[in-house]
Amino acid sequence: MILYLNGQVATDLPIGDRGLAYGDGVFETIALDASAQPQLWQTHWQRLSQGLVKLGFTNDLDELYVQICTDVKHALGVWANANSASQESRGVLKITITRGVGGRGYLPPESASPNRIVQISAWPQGREHVATDGAQVHVCQHAWGCNSALAGLKHLNRLDQVLARQEWRDDIHHEGLMCNQAGNVQSGVMSNVFVEKDGVLYTPINDTAGIDGIMAKQVMQVARSLNIPVKQQAFGLDFVYASDGVMLTNSLNGVWPVVLLGQQTFPITDTCRQIQGALKSQLQASTESLAC
Repeated sequence: MILYLNGQVATDLPIGDRGLAYGDGVFETIALDASAQPQLWQTHWQRLSQGLVKLGFTNDLDELYVQICTDVKHALGVWANANSASQESRGVLKITITRGVGGRGYLPPESASPNRIVQISAWPQGREHVATDGAQVHVCQHAWGCNSALAGLKHLNRLDQVLARQEWRDDIHHEGLMCNQAGNVQSGVMSNVFVEKDGVLYTPINDTAGIDGIMAKQVMQVARSLNIPVKQQAFGLDFVYASDGVMLTNSLNGVWPVVLLGQQTFPITDTCRQIQGALKSQLQASTESLAC
């Protein structure tokens, strides 16, 4: 793993950091493609900056952007050198911004100095086949907390996902499906969910919980380009069980068709395969670059 803190090689974080103390910050997990370049970079930065604004970070975002770009470029250079003899250039880039050290108490300092953390780790192995063969999904008992002020944000407090993920430790299940406090389906533990029914794709609204997924937005764009209607609305598990097919999306996995949810099996639909193919072409043609 490659780890930078504020542009310097690091192995630890200040003990007074507000990200550690209060989850006061945001993060992005970004796929590095076969050329070891960040995929959908500008889209990830947009979500990251929106989260910073929502949490009340008052720092100059343009300056912060340049700093992060510089950090990432340095880390990518080290990553490329470390993998020069390998055929695997892909990896996982994680960018975390905390409010920095702020002393005791919830009130942030008026002029905080954010900590920038850039990590690059190896591409996850052993799940490449899931996009082809389909995912087996556990139905989680733990539900998302309800907080409309934080809904959609990729903030550092992910305890709902931690609790849900502890519900299975086997190698059979690839993901878990989570509901919200109203009992409606909200997301996967690490993914967004799409349900296909009668030629329409349905996906939950992230107004009280959930994360506004980067890959989910790409899938919605691709679906509409293929003249597949997409509707964002609330729906329960019964609606999912009565559907024609289910898909899960995230920035590393792309699109996973679901073949088993709880005890019910699902087919991998033609629509899913169409979207997977079109999404692959779109990502390969993407012009979003690391420019600063």
